[in-house]
Amino acid sequence: MKWITFLLGCFSLCSCGMMESHDTPAIEIPATEQATLRTHVQRLCAHPRYGSTINHARDYIEARFRAVGWQVHRQYFTTADGEKRCNICATRPGKKDTRYIIGAHYDACDIGEDYGVNQGADDNASAVAALLELAARLPKEDFTHTVELVAWDCEEPPYFNTPDMGSAHHAAACDKEKVLGLICLEMLGYYSDEPDSQPSIFPGYSLMLPTVGNFIAVVGDPAARELSVRLLAELKKDMPAARINLPFVHDTELYFSDHRNYYPLGIPSAMITDTSMLRNHHYHEPTDTPDTLDYNRLSIVTRALVRAVTALAK
Repeated sequence: MKWITFLLGCFSLCSCGMMESHDTPAIEIPATEQATLRTHVQRLCAHPRYGSTINHARDYIEARFRAVGWQVHRQYFTTADGEKRCNICATRPGKKDTRYIIGAHYDACDIGEDYGVNQGADDNASAVAALLELAARLPKEDFTHTVELVAWDCEEPPYFNTPDMGSAHHAAACDKEKVLGLICLEMLGYYSDEPDSQPSIFPGYSLMLPTVGNFIAVVGDPAARELSVRLLAELKKDMPAARINLPFVHDTELYFSDHRNYYPLGIPSAMITDTSMLRNHHYHEPTDTPDTLDYNRLSIVTRALVRAVTALAK
């Protein structure tokens, strides 16, 4: 019954203009710009981002934020199993304390030594690389609103869908009345121009997406429609893009990232994604490596993100 109700709602909302897509051919980004993102991904994938070696990623992220002049701190928390973990928060104060939060989880899924090492290139080094470049490329001007960038820990199992998610800790600590919007970056680097490369694996929004996996998607609930429309406007300038704003239902792919911890607080929350496991068959596999990513399209998404955040913060 839950799925019948959800699907009826999907088609009803779709008919009201809550879903749209744009098939703009992808532009070509200079190789030097692509190389910067590739370097970030390779550095993040050099050591497993779980267990004791996750510190390499933490140090790299913090160092990159500091190198481009952001105020940085680590938000430590202890999980139910006694692990000391942390989010890495970078802030650029605006004239007002009202803020936009942009985040990406930096941990990778431990798939078990019997299966091999998961480098997590698309999931989620690709999004962290875009976050780091956002920090580096935002114009050096005074913004009206504060911008906060967060690299979240503990998005992956066994912490997913528990109060131990790094984003759950961050959301609980933020002043929700001052947060104007949350942009979650979740897997941004995997694309295909092959026919039927965007399978409809799950019920829900996958039924309404294009069938070629060459687009980037903006996903949010109806409260995030305005934010989602603004993000789509920048993305669709340079590559195929799709937007869906539908009520979130637990245990559906609309809900499978860190934005799940902000929208219940009334914060407009949108996720930008290459659609994750719907498209990328390397998801949570040892084959999720840096060489599988499309750095041209990842560069396009990063450029659009810089334009969108600049416009929001002004």
